[in-house]
Amino acid sequence: MSRPSAALLAGALIATLAGCTLWPGGRDEPDEPREEPGPTLASAPPPADWQDVRSATGLVYSVPPDWEVGDPFGVGEDGRDPGTDWGSGYVTTANAIADRDYCAIGGLSFRTLVGISATTLPGEAREQAESASRAMADSIDRRFTEAGADVPVPEAHSIGVSGVPAWYVSLRGQVRPPRNTCTPPVIRFDTIAVSTRTPDGAPASTVFVLMSDEGEPGVQPTETIDAVVASLRYDNSV
Repeated sequence: MSRPSAALLAGALIATLAGCTLWPGGRDEPDEPREEPGPTLASAPPPADWQDVRSATGLVYSVPPDWEVGDPFGVGEDGRDPGTDWGSGYVTTANAIADRDYCAIGGLSFRTLVGISATTLPGEAREQAESASRAMADSIDRRFTEAGADVPVPEAHSIGVSGVPAWYVSLRGQVRPPRNTCTPPVIRFDTIAVSTRTPDGAPASTVFVLMSDEGEPGVQPTETIDAVVASLRYDNSV
């Protein structure tokens, strides 16, 4: 899948909220009835040889050993990771990329890109998951096709990430026809928004996003992508 350069990806909506805490549990738990986590996506731990990708928020996910870990656009002049601008409302750090530069057309190409929001974001987790998915559906319809795309956006469903409430949406956009030879016939986009709270008790979330090619030879296997998504968890030792 060919992507525009970082300079062309615009419109990121990132709120700078410091010091958010997990809930339920702990001193900052609100007095109102707390949200209960849904079922975990993981049926088993990730394979032992997979790499862990760690976010400063404490969220961790795992990817196969041949995937690259780190910002795909490199680091800034100050040596810091500037984050990856997805152009659909999120800047991510803790990134991983599969099959970089598989396509000969200029610009960054990849089969799968994953990341976690660089900051916590205001608002209810369910709303974050659904709004991110709608923004990406619109982006697929505008950026990756010649004549529009069929991108139904399912409702978010409740899951649990290490016992913390979260909301998950997985959509697939079928393009008609692809914009160029690097664009796959189907684009998958997954969002998990994990509930948290600001110090004053307002709802917020940390968001995991994944984009992946489907529907043609050479793409990452569906079971691999499913396992990456299901591996999202908290490790509070980081």
